[in-house]
Amino acid sequence: MPPSAKHLDVVLHTLDRIVAGQPGSFERPLFRATEFFKRRGIIFLISDLYDDPQKIVNGLKPLSYAGNDVMVFHVLDPAEVDFPYDEATSFQDLETGRKMPVVPEKLREQYRELVQEHIATLSRLCSENRIDYAFFNTAQPLDHGLFKFLAIREKLNRIR
Repeated sequence: MPPSAKHLDVVLHTLDRIVAGQPGSFERPLFRATEFFKRRGIIFLISDLYDDPQKIVNGLKPLSYAGNDVMVFHVLDPAEVDFPYDEATSFQDLETGRKMPVVPEKLREQYRELVQEHIATLSRLCSENRIDYAFFNTAQPLDHGLFKFLAIREKLNRIR
């Protein structure tokens, strides 16, 4: 999409109205993006990235290979990373509505390990495919995270 304030306004209003409703996958939208973007540009994927890392990167590769500058911003809430819950409770899947009873102390360590493994896999696969990846914790001010990301990106561009 050509850069303009009007387009940005439309994108932001559209994002604001989105409500989770069905399980999502990156394959179809990323394939459609490959067809849509005819000129080289900058593409941002901003998401919690709850999908198979290989599928995500496989969807991004054609965009990157076409000469686009692809950046992935992986955004999670601290509770999604640390799993700080103490008491048995039920969690509701926002995409399916299904409720899942959970005893936190029984799965906390395994959950944390799986999340860290997921983050590391995404970071590695993106790096291997010349896709810029940045993890953002929503507790961190956005400007700090962006500044850090841009500083690292500048160093990488000097090497590339």
